Amino acid sequence: MNSIRNGIVIRIPDSSVTKENCLSRIVCDRIKASLNLGYKLFIIELSERDIENSTDVSEAEKERIFHYLEDLDIRIAFYIKSKNNVVSTDPISRKKAKNEILKIGNFIEEINASRFDIPLICHIGGAQGNRRKSMIDFCKFFDTLPWRIQKQISIINDDKPSLFSVKDLLSVTYVDKKIPIVFRTGSHRTNQGGLTYKESFFLAASTWAERSNPIMFYCPASQEETVNISDLNPYNLMVDVAFDNNLPDPI
Repeated sequence: MNSIRNGIVIRIPDSSVTKENCLSRIVCDRIKASLNLGYKLFIIELSERDIENSTDVSEAEKERIFHYLEDLDIRIAFYIKSKNNVVSTDPISRKKAKNEILKIGNFIEEINASRFDIPLICHIGGAQGNRRKSMIDFCKFFDTLPWRIQKQISIINDDKPSLFSVKDLLSVTYVDKKIPIVFRTGSHRTNQGGLTYKESFFLAASTWAERSNPIMFYCPASQEETVNISDLNPYNLMVDVAFDNNLPDPI
């Protein structure tokens, strides 16, 4: 039975300052820097600029990552938070978004070789005034992906009411493609799509039945805010929680 692994969202330092442009080495170093804090879950947030880093992986970096995953029981996931999206009306943005997902999907396969469940977390993108059509368009894109990348994909709900709630994602991307939902919430009011917090939490968690533990993001209103895991997990489910203060990490 899986254990619960809680942790944080981490961001990539600016490579123009650090002079490091190898994504696997950056990820390993960022995880190592936080291990002494006791975290077991690391969500690596990637902007479109971060994805420009080299995704070449040396054998030494593969061994480091395997050590974290196997020996230290660390869980990692990659969260693409790019300005580009696959349902954009701009063909250049669509192409870039598709290439970003393919690049990180192939990177995950390179470092992992299907031994662990390393989620690739995506947003649908803009609703373009028709949320259902945008989700269907994402599903069409999903069908074009290699199956090894398909099984990595999960989708995160949005804060804005005009975008995608857990209820929206459940009705299309999960029903049609069984893509699991990462539940994102915070102390401020978020887009629940007419559902209660408990309903959104439970429904999102239920979409992970064929994967590892469900993942949720919690975004505190401030760095001083404290919250109990039991308050976030009212049903005492096997859910891994990543705390995201939504502030850039120091270099």
